[in-house]
Amino acid sequence: MMTIVEHLPALPLRNFIRCYSLRELDTEGIDVPRPIHAIDQSFMTFWLNKTPLFSHTPLLYETNEAIQRVNLNERPLLGIQTSFKGHLNFNGKYRFFCVEFIANGFFCIFNIPMCHLSDRLLHCDDVVGRDVQFSQEQLEESNNMQDMTNATDQYFLAALRKNIPKNNIENITAASHLIQNCGEALNIKLLANQVNMSLRGLERHFTEQIGISPKLLSRVVRFNKVLQSKMTSPDRNWTDIAINYAYFDQMHLIKDFKTFTGHSPNSFLKQLPAPMRERFGKEVN
Repeated sequence: MMTIVEHLPALPLRNFIRCYSLRELDTEGIDVPRPIHAIDQSFMTFWLNKTPLFSHTPLLYETNEAIQRVNLNERPLLGIQTSFKGHLNFNGKYRFFCVEFIANGFFCIFNIPMCHLSDRLLHCDDVVGRDVQFSQEQLEESNNMQDMTNATDQYFLAALRKNIPKNNIENITAASHLIQNCGEALNIKLLANQVNMSLRGLERHFTEQIGISPKLLSRVVRFNKVLQSKMTSPDRNWTDIAINYAYFDQMHLIKDFKTFTGHSPNSFLKQLPAPMRERFGKEVN
C-alpha cells in the first residue's frame, strides 16, 4: 500500500511549488519495479529511511545475466525527462518526502538553468549546495507532516530571497500553463503571440527556464495525459485515445510512446507494476 499526504507550501511559494507530499510505501515483500519514463514536471525527493535500487535495464527483457543496479542517492533531483531512463526497484518499506515544482518554479527559486537538469538524475547537493543536507536532517527528525512542511518552507523561502528576479518569468510561466492545460500539441507560433513574445525569444527563455523546448514539452504533456487516460480506463482502445488527444492516427501515438518509453504502448504497460492501493491524506489549504 502507498499512503500519500499532500500539503501546500507557504503562500509566497505557491507560484513555484505545486505541493509537498509525504509518501509511505510497503511492497509487502514483493519486488516492485517502476519505470522512469518521460515526465513533464521536476521533482526533488528526500528518502527518509532507505532508497530503492536504480537499474538502467528494461526489466521486461531480463535474462539470467546479472543486471547492474546502483543505490539511488538520498536526495535525487529529477528534471523534466523526455525518454526512458530505467527502473526504480522497490522491495520493503519506504518513506520519502517529495517536492513537485510548477513549470519554471525551480528556476525561479534557484536561478539555475533547467537545461542542466533535463534528462538527468542528479544529486541535490551538487546542484543547489550542501545546505540542503540540513533540510534532510529536519525532515528525518520531524514528527508529522506539518513540521515537515514548515521546515521545507523555511529552506525554499530563504533560497527565494537570495534570488534576483529575471525578465520573462511571467511570460514563460503563462506559456507552460497553457501547454499543461491543453490536451493536444500546440501551435508554437500562436503560443508565442498569446504570451506576447517573439518565437525566438519564447524558445530561448523557455529552454532556459523549463529545460526543453515548448514543442517538446507539449508532446511530453500529451503523452502523460494519454498514459493516465489508459491507466484510468484500461478497456479504452488506443484508436479512441489517439483521436481524443489529436494524434494523426494510432501509429503517431505509438511513435510517441516509443520515443518517451522505448517501447510500444502495450509493451510498456506490461512493465508497469500491478496497481497498488493508494490512500490520500487531506491536503492543507
